[in-house]
Amino acid sequence: MRSNTEKGFSLLELLVAAALTVGLLGGAFALVNRNQQVFVTESGVTDMNQNVRTAVDLLTRDIQCAGMGLPVGAGNFAAIYYKNGANNTPDSIIMLNGDPSAPFATIDSNLTTGTEIAVSTPSDVVRTGSGSSTQFTYTSYDKKTKPLYKAYSSDPRLYMVYDDTRAMLFPLQSNGIVTGEGASERIKLQYDSSKYKNPASLFGTTIGLGEPNYSDGANVAVIESTVAYRLDTNTGELLRSDDFQNWYAVARGIIDFQVRYRILRRTEDNAIEETITDTPGDGVDKGPSGELTSRRDIHSLIITLIAATPDLPANNPKYRRVTQKFEIAPRNLNLANNNNVRSK
Repeated sequence: MRSNTEKGFSLLELLVAAALTVGLLGGAFALVNRNQQVFVTESGVTDMNQNVRTAVDLLTRDIQCAGMGLPVGAGNFAAIYYKNGANNTPDSIIMLNGDPSAPFATIDSNLTTGTEIAVSTPSDVVRTGSGSSTQFTYTSYDKKTKPLYKAYSSDPRLYMVYDDTRAMLFPLQSNGIVTGEGASERIKLQYDSSKYKNPASLFGTTIGLGEPNYSDGANVAVIESTVAYRLDTNTGELLRSDDFQNWYAVARGIIDFQVRYRILRRTEDNAIEETITDTPGDGVDKGPSGELTSRRDIHSLIITLIAATPDLPANNPKYRRVTQKFEIAPRNLNLANNNNVRSK
């Protein structure tokens, strides 16, 4: 027999409690879901910012080093080649660098032929042996002895002959050979004419084509790197290469890469003329005084990167994008006798 003191919940009370529980759980799940969306969005933004930071750091380092190890007798060697994107498509750039510890040699144009370059013996080169058995070495910054003017088959490095506006890259077909004696001593460097390449042609651009002027202070130096950047618009990756052939991604989520050039030159009345152009040295763009712009007068590069959250379409509510604009001055282009310094 049930006691009259026993009590329970009515059906109405149970329904009210269940409704309150469902409501509280729904609110909690909504809050968790919103926090999760914020977390995912912020993670994408963080990833985007890290990619931009990586791209900026690498571009800054490589552009500042452009022209390293490539001294010239006069003027400013334009160690930067470029491909200007047509119809607002992304740009591409190349930076040429020499081995800063390797000696450079001046060309003797009277002895230079279609497959052979004759250079004066650098003062800081150590020579041993004679004739075809001659060995050339130099001491690097880390105090190591390195070979010089060796055939590519035994020392796979490229050499570059250049003046202050153009350059040619080539591998040595055989070891350098000494000819002459005393003041007339020269080192002959043989190459395969089919492998004697202009960096502009290797990069697929028409800016800076042609061979250097061999009779006006052209030099030969060892190439350290040929750094190039381009954007893969299909994958949204900024690509970097050290040899024009093998490319690897350094930043994701990059949707545009634009480069402009600040040109500084001194006019005949000693004034400084400044202009900004997309295409220095293309034979078309002109500065304020009406003179054609030149790659040798590049003072700095103005880079614009547009990045977005990787792997998200533009119609996704978590999609974000950012524009990063920065200017970099190559350290090695402002040499003692160049044409683009601000003051004497």
